[in-house]
Amino acid sequence: MASSWMDPGNAALAGRPLPTCDDGLVDAATEAGEVPEVSREELIGALRRGRVTLVDVLPRESFAARHIPGALSLPVADIPTRAAQVLPNRDAPIVVYCGGPT
Repeated sequence: MASSWMDPGNAALAGRPLPTCDDGLVDAATEAGEVPEVSREELIGALRRGRVTLVDVLPRESFAARHIPGALSLPVADIPTRAAQVLPNRDAPIVVYCGGPT
């Protein structure tokens, strides 16, 4: 079986530069210290139980190059116009990432 980003100790992406998601088009509504963090283990468990929607906010090109399996692509600049179409259940918890699988 192939290694997965979920496998503990997976170093397949170690040392690779990760693109930024701060494109300057959308301002954060919350200070960084106020955003709840989710550990890798918590995220894996929630994804396996289908309890969260995982959203990659990097540009489409970055998503196409690599992303966490099961993530939806919704670039930061597209959130205002596409969120209603892309997010299956906006009442469900949403986990957003912009750094790629590490």
